[in-house]
Amino acid sequence: MINLPRTTRRALSVAGICLIAMSGCSTSTSQPDAAPVEHELPGPSGAQPDTPSRSEQASQTRRRQPEPAAVAGHVQARIDAAISRVEEGDHATAIDILSGLVEEPEGGYLAAFNLGVLYDRQGDGENAVRRYVQALQLEPDFSPALVNLSRLYIRAGQISEADAVARRMIDARPDNLDHRAAQLEVTIAQGRFEDAVRGARDILRKDERHVEAMFQMARANFRLERYELGRSILTSALKLAPERADLFYLFGVIEWELENTDGAIANFEKAVDLQPFFPEARNNLAVLLHEAGDFPGAISHLQKAVEDFPEFKEAYVNLGNALKGAAKYGEAEAAFNRAIAIDGGFADAHFNLGILYLESEVPGYEEIERYTKAIESFNAYRTASRDRLSESDPVNAYINEANGAIEQARAREEMLRRQQMLQQQQSEPQDGTDTSEEGGDDA
Repeated sequence: MINLPRTTRRALSVAGICLIAMSGCSTSTSQPDAAPVEHELPGPSGAQPDTPSRSEQASQTRRRQPEPAAVAGHVQARIDAAISRVEEGDHATAIDILSGLVEEPEGGYLAAFNLGVLYDRQGDGENAVRRYVQALQLEPDFSPALVNLSRLYIRAGQISEADAVARRMIDARPDNLDHRAAQLEVTIAQGRFEDAVRGARDILRKDERHVEAMFQMARANFRLERYELGRSILTSALKLAPERADLFYLFGVIEWELENTDGAIANFEKAVDLQPFFPEARNNLAVLLHEAGDFPGAISHLQKAVEDFPEFKEAYVNLGNALKGAAKYGEAEAAFNRAIAIDGGFADAHFNLGILYLESEVPGYEEIERYTKAIESFNAYRTASRDRLSESDPVNAYINEANGAIEQARAREEMLRRQQMLQQQQSEPQDGTDTSEEGGDDA
């Protein structure tokens, strides 16, 4: 039986997207990266900006849109230094720097926001919420804090809390279109995709160049399986904001659904190039590289993904499969077990671990012990999938295969034992046999 790994991907996860703001939080002074992707793709991967400058856009189309307060130069310099520390892996120093800036009247909100991002990355939801709320208290028009706060609640399954905070901020700042776009995150999480499309359309009537509204409209259309329409919307959005990694990421997801593998790979690569801290983009890119047989490339991206997002259980499953493809069976076992440690009821992790034990010579196990471990993993998969296990699920066939392998291994062991006994008997002297070298009569 040919056993195929069950790879997992995140089509529209909010986890990675909410963390992108870390590298772009230093106000709007950075310039778009307009370099085209070196792959010939349909749509926006090679899009070039053909729009007025940002300052011209602000004066032409967004005069009534509230803008966050200015950040003092010395505060911005310290925030930039903290971000550099993060890029070097020194999170503790970054937190110290940012914590000392929160009380600054001109830019404290930005320090609080970045603290929220840091805690968010570390999986410390309580402190992340506290800092995002603080950023909004200090600067009620700073929409990135509302976006990340809403996404944090959504990831935790607290959609009603996300909805409540979005509504409060919109009531406090009714002219802030970015706040309204942030609320569309909640609308999509609630499964109200048509409502999200209508909400985005309302924003675009007021500001036809509102990129976040375009992004949310594309997301909603994706969920409605209107892939071509979503791609068309993203094409327009990327002409306005070619520096946004999340737009390329969503474009890659749509290309994947449309079975344009090359386009998906190129767009995920562009997303990672623009935003190296993007675990979901790395995960999806790695799945495609794995399917193409590029196990080292897949492993590299997945190791970075789980380094950046230690609770990314799907990436650990994919890492296990990539390591298995590279014949690193012990490391593959460790990756699957890490996913199970994160979520003991994660069915895909149990299934793929069972396949590993069934197919591969994992170090440290005798043959029968390994097949027994396979059965244990498949039974754990059945338990985790109890409510959604279909009649066509192959798990029962795999358990039968493992039991058959155990019987065959025991039969081989018994045959070997009998052969060894026979050889031992043949090598022993028979009773009454003269073993002397010389015979003959007595003298």
